[in-house]
Amino acid sequence: MLADMADDNALRAHVLRRLTFGPRPGQVDDLADVAPADLIAQLLAADPFEPDPPSLGSDDDYSRLPQWWLDVMRDERAGVHERMVWFWHGHLTSGLEKASPSLMYRQHQLLRDHALGNFRDLVMAITIDAAMLYWLDGVGSSASAPNENYSRELMELFTLGRDGGYSEADVRAGATALAGWWVDGDHDDEVNYDEGSAATEPTDFLGRSVMYADDVVNAVCDHPSCAPFIATKLHTFIVGEPPSDDRRVELAAIFADGGLEIRPLLEAIVGHPSFLETRLNRPRSAVEWLIATSLLFDVEIDWWSLDGLGQVPFNPPNVAGWPGSGRWLSTGVEFGKAQVAYDNAWDTATLDSSDPLSDLLSRAGLYEISDTTRQVLEEAASSIESRHDRSTMLHALITLSPEFSLA
Repeated sequence: MLADMADDNALRAHVLRRLTFGPRPGQVDDLADVAPADLIAQLLAADPFEPDPPSLGSDDDYSRLPQWWLDVMRDERAGVHERMVWFWHGHLTSGLEKASPSLMYRQHQLLRDHALGNFRDLVMAITIDAAMLYWLDGVGSSASAPNENYSRELMELFTLGRDGGYSEADVRAGATALAGWWVDGDHDDEVNYDEGSAATEPTDFLGRSVMYADDVVNAVCDHPSCAPFIATKLHTFIVGEPPSDDRRVELAAIFADGGLEIRPLLEAIVGHPSFLETRLNRPRSAVEWLIATSLLFDVEIDWWSLDGLGQVPFNPPNVAGWPGSGRWLSTGVEFGKAQVAYDNAWDTATLDSSDPLSDLLSRAGLYEISDTTRQVLEEAASSIESRHDRSTMLHALITLSPEFSLA
C-alpha cells in the first residue's frame, strides 16, 4: 500500500513538473485523492491564468518585465496555459536586444492569446508582430531588396526544421513575399503594410504561387514537414525526449487532421502512456529550477539570478532560443545554482525534528531519489545539531541534488 502511494505521489509530482511550474510544497499531499490521469485532465481543463499587466514606462522596464513574468510563473494559478506560453516564447523567439519592453510584452500577450489555439493563426500573428519584425529585420525589408532573415528562420526553426525540404530559392521567394511591413514608432508602434515596397507579382515558394505574408504562412503550415516538426518539438518539451518514428507519424496526423489545433496535439501527447512512464529524464532549465527553488524556500528570488544561470525571460541568446540539453547540468551552471541556494536558504522553514529529510523530500516533490543522494542528505542531516542550521543546509543541498535538477 505504501509503495503504491509512493508511486502515485511520484506520478503526481511528475505531472505537476511537466504541465505546471510546480509542485509547490504540500501540493502533492493535497492531491492525494486525485489519480494521476485525473490530475492531467484537471490541469488541461483549467482556465488560463490572466495576470495583471506589468507596470511599464520607466527606465527600469528592462528589469521589470522579466521579473513580472517570473512572478507570474511562480503564482499558484499558473498552469498548463502558462507552460505553453513559455514553450512558444522559446520556440518563436524574439528578445529585448532588438525590441523594446513594451513590444516584447505585446508579443507576450500574442503568445498568451494563441498558446493553446491554432498554430496557423499563431504563426500569422507573429509574422507581422512588431517585436518579431525588429528581431529578424523585417522592418524596412522591400521586395526590391528583401531581408531573408525571417523567411529563413520561419522555415528552419519555426515550422519545417533544418531538413524540412526547402531551398535557398524558397528563402529568397519567401522574403520577397514577406516584404512591405514596417513599424510606425510615432504612433504607438503600429504595424503597417506599404504596398510601395511590397511585391508586385507572385513568386514561387515551396511549390506555390505566393505574393503576401498570409500566402507564405499558409504554404509553410500546409507543408508536409510542418506537422511532424511541431509535434516533435512539443513532445520533446513535454515528455523530455523526441517521439519514436511511429509516434511522430501518429502525432503529426493528429495535428494535421485537426487543422493544426494545438490543444488536441498536447492532449494526445500527455494522454499516451509514455508521458507518465518517462520521468526525470531531462534537465530542469534555469527558469524551471529557479522557480522550483523559490517555491521550496518560500522566498522571492530576483530575476537577475537567472542572468548568471543563462536564461533570462524575454532575452534569448539567439533566434534558436535556449538549449534544451545538458547545458543546464554543466559545471558553470551548477556553481551558479550553488550561489543562489547559498544566498537564499537562510530563512527557510524549520523541518520536522523527527524526520527532517522525509519532510523536505515531500515538500520538494521528490519521491524517486537514488540511494547515493539519500545517503549524502542523511549524513548532512546527522552532522548538524541545530534544527535551523540543519534545515538551511538540507534545503540548499536538495536543490543541488541530481533529482531536483531534473524535470
